[in-house]
Amino acid sequence: MKPLLLFIVLGLMSCQSNPSEIIRNIEGYWEIEQVKKNGDVVKSFKINPNIDHFTINNNRTSGQRKKLTPRFDGSFETSQDVLHFKIEILENDVFLIYSNAILTLKERVELATEKQLILTNSEGFKYTYKPYEPLQLNE
Repeated sequence: MKPLLLFIVLGLMSCQSNPSEIIRNIEGYWEIEQVKKNGDVVKSFKINPNIDHFTINNNRTSGQRKKLTPRFDGSFETSQDVLHFKIEILENDVFLIYSNAILTLKERVELATEKQLILTNSEGFKYTYKPYEPLQLNE
């Protein structure tokens, strides 16, 4: 029984995320699926008119986030607003820190894989994203 327990504990420890892999997986086009607070769903999105585009800079310590609106022709309409962030790693957790002259926001990256991105902000809101897939219109 003890060897089995040791095997399970070691297996769980090896599943902990690598910060450099998390940072790599943040980059891309993400569509929000739902927002939760205190375990309760605040809002679910069947179809979202906007997507978030995350870009990580070459130095892997900063990036930017931009809201895009997909068009039917496959292009995007974009606002001029860009949120710049710094990436901070604390005890194997990755944080995105947005700061401007008025305020500072901090989001913890709970999960960043090719299939899902989960961010929790300092107010306790948990945002779950899926990769953006363009609409396929039959001609």
